[in-house]
Amino acid sequence: MTPRLLLLGILLTLAAPASAQRIRVDVTGSQRAIPVAVQRFAADPGSGALSEEFYQALVSGLDFSSVAVHVNPEAFVEPKVTRDFESPAVPCENWRAIGAEGLVQGELRVAQGKVQSRFRVWDTARCRLLGDVSFRERDRAELGLLARVVADDIVERFTGRRGVSSTQVAFVSDNGRRNKEIWVMEADGSGKRRVTNNGSINLFPAWSPDGKTLVYTSFKAGLSELFLLYRGSKPGVRLINTKDEKYRGVWHPTNGRIAAVVARQGNTDIYSVSSNGSAPVRLTESRAIETSPTFSPDGRRMAFVSDRSGAPQVWIKDLESGEEHRLTFSGVYNSSPAWSPTGEWIAYAAQAGNNFDIYLINPEGTFTTPLVTHPRSDEDPAWSADGRKLAFTSNRRGRKEIYRIDIDGQNVTVLTDGFGNSSSPCWSNWLQ
Repeated sequence: MTPRLLLLGILLTLAAPASAQRIRVDVTGSQRAIPVAVQRFAADPGSGALSEEFYQALVSGLDFSSVAVHVNPEAFVEPKVTRDFESPAVPCENWRAIGAEGLVQGELRVAQGKVQSRFRVWDTARCRLLGDVSFRERDRAELGLLARVVADDIVERFTGRRGVSSTQVAFVSDNGRRNKEIWVMEADGSGKRRVTNNGSINLFPAWSPDGKTLVYTSFKAGLSELFLLYRGSKPGVRLINTKDEKYRGVWHPTNGRIAAVVARQGNTDIYSVSSNGSAPVRLTESRAIETSPTFSPDGRRMAFVSDRSGAPQVWIKDLESGEEHRLTFSGVYNSSPAWSPTGEWIAYAAQAGNNFDIYLINPEGTFTTPLVTHPRSDEDPAWSADGRKLAFTSNRRGRKEIYRIDIDGQNVTVLTDGFGNSSSPCWSNWLQ
């Protein structure tokens, strides 16, 4: 690690204890999950195993949402398998009798190694059809992904906001070795696979808005540089070809550009560059160290960390007017801001004693509330695309691991159990 990056690390990890009192508010309140009966999808004769595999992935994806939960089929009065798929009505009273407020029916078709699904979603409380949906075919090997996509669509039918079981999380891990590589896993922690393999130190993965490209920091060429990694067979490339050290890149949500933290002429600032590294525009101009950019969903504002007040604090810049203002005042060390995709919250890591907790603050700075507090450190908050969950790094069990938590503080789950030291999660948008 270079001396400059080491200095940044020191500034981002050492400070006096936080002391100011924070306002505690209830963010959303725990909500009761909607009970939904899911009939096994009708399938061609001989496709029973495929239908069962699809069903298990579908109900798992539905339960993952935390806003809907499948009803145990042993309670069904009606058939467990879809039989009357084309019927204009369903016996809602029989589904309400077992406590189901929703019903999912469906069918699977398999041809030439491809699987296609069609499903209907019913509101059994009001006895009305919420949707009749056909999804394009996918390879048999992607059956689980197809089921999770269907689950996410069902969540949207009931809540107006799509689920995120079909999204992915990029992260850094040594997987018990000396080097740090970039890894990707499904949102539930399954399917971990290494996407860099250069034997160096690779840090801070960040997804493009379409989920097709990662920008990450690597020392594989000696200095700290930013690289792009594409899905598929397209080779990765260096983003900015200058001798400056680059510490981190974050995609703008709407204009295809990347905010890059660059050390130039002894000063660390945030620049905006195109996706091929050209046309740099300086976004911050203070003599302080400024890092950790994150954008509002409309891309008009940027939150970042600056030590211009003497210690790292979260600031907000209006990218149209150029106006900047300090957002966090409680505590002497606040870092790692992450703007929620719904726009209403900025999550950040606040120092408490020798460790960090994760807090939420509204962009106006009028409300702050702790989301994750623990005697050990919780850092690096990263939002899911629906704004209902966050991933974060914690060393509560000794080594650093990736956890997931709901926005109401419930369902804390470790995602990288037994996977070495893991950190810096970045949650993808919905994959296209």
